[in-house]
Amino acid sequence: MEDTAIDLGSWQITADAAREYLDAVGDDLPIYGATGIAPPLMLTARVVGLLLDRLSLPDGAIHSLQDVETVRAPRIGITAATTARVDPPRERGGLRFLTVNYSVTDADSGAELQRGRTTVLLPPSADERAGEDSDG
Repeated sequence: MEDTAIDLGSWQITADAAREYLDAVGDDLPIYGATGIAPPLMLTARVVGLLLDRLSLPDGAIHSLQDVETVRAPRIGITAATTARVDPPRERGGLRFLTVNYSVTDADSGAELQRGRTTVLLPPSADERAGEDSDG
């Protein structure tokens, strides 16, 4: 199975969005307003939200891992563009995992701002559950 590429679109990093994120996480440090830098994890939260909107995850899916590497500080006012790659599902110890790698770039310069990976634990499929029921 080939990896699946997804264009998650672009959005402007605004001061209002940064303020909303900081309020939501309870961060009142003045550094972001003083420097014009947006909180890097704000990008991560946005990407995970976009992925949830785009992927058809089954009920019972569990977000099990998040890796983030901030390459450049995201500046207020730039437009961020996001692409993602869905790896083929894999199985380990009877559990199924789905991993998505993503990259956030400055849409104008192409400079990478952040890269990351999110992994979801998938519940057994209906066929797998039916097989478990007949084994018992």
